[in-house]
Amino acid sequence: MQECMKPIVRPMNNDDWTEFEKLDEELFPIDRVREESFNTLVDRGAFFALESEGRMVGMLSLARFGEDDGHLGRIGVSKSMQNRGLGAKLMEYAMDWFRNESMSNAILYTQDHNRHAQHLYKKFGFKIVGTTWHYFVPFRTIDSSGKYLCERIQDGEIEAVGEKYGEYLPAAQIRRFLESDDFHVLVLKNYEKDIVGVCRFTPAFPGCFPFQIDGIDCFDDFISCLKLYSLPEFEYIRLTFTDNEDLAVLCDERGYELHHKLYRMKAEVSPKR
Repeated sequence: MQECMKPIVRPMNNDDWTEFEKLDEELFPIDRVREESFNTLVDRGAFFALESEGRMVGMLSLARFGEDDGHLGRIGVSKSMQNRGLGAKLMEYAMDWFRNESMSNAILYTQDHNRHAQHLYKKFGFKIVGTTWHYFVPFRTIDSSGKYLCERIQDGEIEAVGEKYGEYLPAAQIRRFLESDDFHVLVLKNYEKDIVGVCRFTPAFPGCFPFQIDGIDCFDDFISCLKLYSLPEFEYIRLTFTDNEDLAVLCDERGYELHHKLYRMKAEVSPKR
């Protein structure tokens, strides 16, 4: 009897869309990747398929974050192939990729209730370092005070903003986002022109991640300004923020729909030997 081929990790390509779409729908039915975004990920690189017997059974998306950190994005294994060590195989591949790219740390986000995934990540040195919330915020619920204004970030502001919000949006990552027409990086300012908030906004989503503000008193004004950058067919914004429990309380009090709650996890990447 012919021996079965071992699963392999290979770069994703544009011809994989049909297979990827089916697997993505199975694993992430609520947050599916659109074909346009899929092609962007393929072109960017660090986007991989796990293949077994000529069939795609897993996926992995990686990226550089900031100067020398890495971000582990989408990762998953087909339900029919789970509990066979394939998730660990993808994690090993990811950590090797970060190591080969000379990255110091790796970051990922996982649902707070997904204990199985957290257990796997902890085996690779990841620790919970924060909490992230994702809410749907209808524009009709926003009452702007007019005390704050938001605008696109200027070149001369990037370093200062990166220093202030570097844990979530370092300067190098801001520049990377600005290379794409899909994103806006917006800053919120008070009357004294002090920057009191920042976000990356994706009109086609539509949503913000990250979304950082200095205080919840400027929340409505920031969201009101973001409506100007949103596409007209959307009546809401998907808001994702980290380590701001006061804002999470406000969203709950207003009855906003909580899409998911995540843990932010981080691991040191050991250098190549």
